[in-house]
Amino acid sequence: MGSAVNRAPPANESRGDLPLEGLRVVDFGIITAGASTSAMLADLGAEVIKVEGPGYIDPFRHWAGESTEAGWWEGSPHFRFTNRNKQDVCVDLKSESGRELLLDLVRISDVVIENFRAGVLDRLGLGFDVLRGANSRIVLGSVSSQGTTGPNATAVSFGSTLEASSGFADLVRYPGEAPMISGQALNYPDQVVSLFAAGMIMATVLEARRSGRALHVDIAQREVTAFLIGEKLVAAAYGVNDSAGGACECGALHGGQGIYPSADGRWVAATLVRKTDPARVDALTGGSGLAALELWIASQPAAIAVAGLRAAGCAAEIALTAADMVDAHHPAQDRLAVVLGPDGTPVKGLPWSTDGRPLQVRSLAPTLGQDNRRIVIDLLKRDEATYNDLVAHGILATAPTR
Repeated sequence: MGSAVNRAPPANESRGDLPLEGLRVVDFGIITAGASTSAMLADLGAEVIKVEGPGYIDPFRHWAGESTEAGWWEGSPHFRFTNRNKQDVCVDLKSESGRELLLDLVRISDVVIENFRAGVLDRLGLGFDVLRGANSRIVLGSVSSQGTTGPNATAVSFGSTLEASSGFADLVRYPGEAPMISGQALNYPDQVVSLFAAGMIMATVLEARRSGRALHVDIAQREVTAFLIGEKLVAAAYGVNDSAGGACECGALHGGQGIYPSADGRWVAATLVRKTDPARVDALTGGSGLAALELWIASQPAAIAVAGLRAAGCAAEIALTAADMVDAHHPAQDRLAVVLGPDGTPVKGLPWSTDGRPLQVRSLAPTLGQDNRRIVIDLLKRDEATYNDLVAHGILATAPTR
């Protein structure tokens, strides 16, 4: 199987017409929920400045494992994807000088994004009241687990706990079996939360510019995840409990669906569409209903099963792996599933285009503190002596202290 990647434009190449060019974002976002939110704004042209500290780097930098090798914190694939197209400043926000630098950056920015637990920014002396005191039109986007208020605001949470607390995990199971979570391998549903958050933050930017005042948009990840299963919540409110997952023979749009093993070990997802003539499916499977469908798929290679089901008017797909998705001959390559980054290494492509042109991975994820000098001297107008003093005292850094 050949692997196909498409070459991205050279580093720092700008299309010059991206919709968010001119917007500056101060990015405290970490892991997926916060960092992917700001990455989407960066993809659309915003200048996103990621803020890390020598004593607290983005936890995604740890996910490839710590080691005694120099620069181990730069090797995480998770960090590289969620921080594409960004700059990076590493500053100690527990110091007075570090906070002054940060507030000066806020004064010339449009948005601050964070997904810490409730109260972290306040303890750093950088709560919303302080931020709007520095910039009367700033937008603070908080993408916390449980929201910034309420009894669970300070609870520690990850994707697995969000899947559980939102009711989502209960749907991803077979009747009588345990609810399932995606786990660290996927870290769902942070990715979907980021889509909602990016849109809400941009809507809030428009409102801040219209009203001329600072605004704080509070996005609770659990509530967004529960919103994804809204139909189930409404059904439960009416006393209908159909939470058990797996194959089903109900629904107004389809006559049943499930995912089944084929003769060659691949899995096939199939939906029997209501408008399809049942006789065509029965003729194909030699029986009636999902039980017959399951037996027939088990007797066929996956590709043959999918072709037969489609010919009978059903929706069907093979459950693909990541390796399938980067196969040179797979149709997904038409949407640039993987591209070559500016340094020639494979990076995930972006799944949308404007005016027929895909958005670009213009620059790879930044190294820790790679833009310290440019931001402090060129953007914040500190002199060389001040910059050197900040470095000497560990307020600016390019390596973690722990």
